[in-house]
Amino acid sequence: MQFDFITWLDGLYNWFIGLLIWFWNVIEWFFFWIIDLINGVWAIVIIPENFMFLFRSIIFPGLIFIVLALIFSIWFIRKTWARIQDRRGPTHMGKYGGLQLFADAIKLMAKETIIPDKARRWAYRILPSLLLLIVLLPFAFIPWDPIWNILGNPAFPDLSVSLVLVFAFLTAVPVLSLLIGWVSGSKYSLIGGFRAANNQFASEIPMVISSIGPAMLAGSLSLFGIVQAQTSIWYIVLLPINFTTFMVAAIASVGTFPFDAPVADSEIIFGWRTELSGIYFTLVYFAEFAEQMLYSALMVVLFFGGFNGLPFLPGIVNFLIKWLVVLFIFVVVTSSFYRIRQDQIVHLCWKYLLPLSILNVVLVMFAVVYIPGLLPLVIGG
Repeated sequence: MQFDFITWLDGLYNWFIGLLIWFWNVIEWFFFWIIDLINGVWAIVIIPENFMFLFRSIIFPGLIFIVLALIFSIWFIRKTWARIQDRRGPTHMGKYGGLQLFADAIKLMAKETIIPDKARRWAYRILPSLLLLIVLLPFAFIPWDPIWNILGNPAFPDLSVSLVLVFAFLTAVPVLSLLIGWVSGSKYSLIGGFRAANNQFASEIPMVISSIGPAMLAGSLSLFGIVQAQTSIWYIVLLPINFTTFMVAAIASVGTFPFDAPVADSEIIFGWRTELSGIYFTLVYFAEFAEQMLYSALMVVLFFGGFNGLPFLPGIVNFLIKWLVVLFIFVVVTSSFYRIRQDQIVHLCWKYLLPLSILNVVLVMFAVVYIPGLLPLVIGG
């Protein structure tokens, strides 16, 4: 066969032109994609509804605010524990030890992550992150300030059953604690996981029942509605026993002193967290403090009027002041008692907290029915 050089050259020319057209189409697509991205960002910035959605999701009361509050709460809890136990607490990094948490986080994340041979590796890697996520999600329903629930198109609108949703998320915490202990492949972790699940299952029922009293007085399962109903009087005045049972059950659910049998170092090393190291231990460590912060915020909402308070202060300032006070009480209680046994924890929750919480519900029912002037008073007139 005779080679046709002219035909071959013409084909080479067509291939080169096609390649140039393909490159031009790619450049044109990228250019229009950049234009659409700029238009989208501009729309977020310029349209108030979109901007407020982004602001609430990321800054306040979104992820950045929660992370900053978590950092402060860890420092505050460690300092309070130290003062009660006649220690100085974090002092070396930053003013008053304010940067110690960052140093600890860097140290923990820089450590080698050692996964036991008998551990289920994929679950071992996923579950600590999932635990922290489950604990942080309920913060989306906390009414920090009334203005964020009134503005149009909020990122996390007030829901009529937000109280139920918060406890629905928290119900997954004991399951995850048990699973982390199981997948670690250690007998100490497994025993600690069973203890943690036992603690939380025993304490969550009295805690949920203790929240029924404020919901009945407010006539709403919405956290925002419960806060609005406390304009005239805070429910801590009417339901002090409810507040006590809720706080004790919350401490038992977190698993800190005196209910720290799931991580008793003198018995099972460090319980269900024994085999966690590096970044995985850091995530679980943050989840414990975030849970304490969440329960303190819930007590402010249910019993201390939420953002209601001094009229010359913004609602968020009123809320944060009360949250610090409740968190301080939470820490004082947890650092003032010695550890009790696992059977004593269950005995306390089922024999004392549960009947008291049920009794409170019955008393609230009778009060709502037989005291005619109570309901208009407790729902803000």
